[in-house]
Amino acid sequence: MRFVLTLVFFVLSALPAQALDPASTGVVLLHGKWSKPEQMKPVQQSLGAAGFTVVAPQMPWSAVRLYDRSFDQAMDEIDTAVAGLRANGVKRVVVVGQSMGANAAWNYATLGRGLAAVVLIAPGHLPDLGHLRDSAAADVFQARQMLASGDGDKVMPITDYNTGNRTRPLSMPARVFLSYFAPDGPAAMGERAGQIRERNILWLAPKQDPITRIFAEQVAPKLPAAIVFSRQDMDSDHLGAPAAAAEPLTQWLLALGD
Repeated sequence: MRFVLTLVFFVLSALPAQALDPASTGVVLLHGKWSKPEQMKPVQQSLGAAGFTVVAPQMPWSAVRLYDRSFDQAMDEIDTAVAGLRANGVKRVVVVGQSMGANAAWNYATLGRGLAAVVLIAPGHLPDLGHLRDSAAADVFQARQMLASGDGDKVMPITDYNTGNRTRPLSMPARVFLSYFAPDGPAAMGERAGQIRERNILWLAPKQDPITRIFAEQVAPKLPAAIVFSRQDMDSDHLGAPAAAAEPLTQWLLALGD
């Protein structure tokens, strides 16, 4: 009897994993900085045509909202989107983000929400690395002083930075600013890499995006060894990434084991 049970276990273990079922899989799409959900339309259309249920919420860093809530509160909004999918009968959830949205998806992957996968399309906004860390240093220093003196909820002027050397003057509470820009805060992708808890991570990397090299050298190597991390290069730049990612992302999800 022991031999029979062992043989059955071996045969079942040797069977290939069942492919992810689009009909029972929901996807949350997170747009980039100063953008809107429509930015992710190529991805949304591709996934929808394949049978996935897709939602694309407008996040706090959008062109409309401009950081009206903290980064931690943004995680609550992703929770709400995930809960909505599950309430509608979805069994598995994938979180996909582009640029700042990829940063948020990365941090969300540290929370242990039992996702089927997390997908990063051209990750951006790296407050602990390179240009953004150096450029935002003066504002971070001022915000820390305000927080230390009990003025964390007071509004301060800041300069925001985006791909292509774009800048934008904004105002927000010091506490909210630090949640996005502190080099040791929740949006620091390198700092958070070792805390990733979701097993399947796909990175869709634009060849013409300078952030690709930074992410490859200073973020991805910090992932826990147990993470199944896949990289697919795309012939695009940072802004063209959603269109370039639509087809390879859809095919990767369709092939992902259930």
